[in-house]
Amino acid sequence: MKKKIIITSGGTSEKIDNVRKITNSSSGKLGCTITSKILEKKEDQIEKIYYVCSKNSVKPNPNNKIEIIEIADTAELKNTIEELLQKEDINYFIHSMAVSDYTVDFVTTAEKLAKRINDNINQDVCNLICTNEDIFTENKISSYEDNLIIKLKRTPKIISLIKNLSPQTYLVGFKLLDNVSEKELINVATKLRDKNNCDLVVANDLSNIRIGHHKAFIIKKDNTYIEAQNKEDIAAKLVSEMFTND
Repeated sequence: MKKKIIITSGGTSEKIDNVRKITNSSSGKLGCTITSKILEKKEDQIEKIYYVCSKNSVKPNPNNKIEIIEIADTAELKNTIEELLQKEDINYFIHSMAVSDYTVDFVTTAEKLAKRINDNINQDVCNLICTNEDIFTENKISSYEDNLIIKLKRTPKIISLIKNLSPQTYLVGFKLLDNVSEKELINVATKLRDKNNCDLVVANDLSNIRIGHHKAFIIKKDNTYIEAQNKEDIAAKLVSEMFTND
């Protein structure tokens, strides 16, 4: 039976207002490289690749087996993933997208927040901040406002939804840290694997990613790992490991 695959790539952006947003620097190059490698090595086994990505991320070359689905923020990503997993029998899920850990709860000013606290001086300050209603609701916040304060709230962990919705799906997770030891990187990635029931986790360190070089560790269920040196190498070794029993 031919395979259906979801690959997430690029990064999410969280709106501050209609013209401003918080985003990250993920280009989507690795997700694109993995997609190309799957088609290069296993195209005859593939029915459909759902390539879920941000608008500005790198995209694979056109192919009738690829359906590109553009999303903007984490909420839209969550809705897209849930719909696909509930509608389709997905064999593989490669979650390489850099998903925002936080989204905007509200925007206010220091003066507005200080007034709310001073007017309710006997109440818990943390609760006053978290329940503040004196906020900006305009489509565009004026560029003349001073002392803006943005309160963030956590986004849902997309990777934790995947096996809950589709236990049979082979899941590849990704973990990115910055300037840590290899031991810590592998330990943190292993915890991600175990917490989310991943079949493989690709562990990266930002300090090891530069032009032409992208050192990573592909961590398996049995706690052994495969070392890779660049995006092409990651993609080739990942595809080989994923399809080893097919």
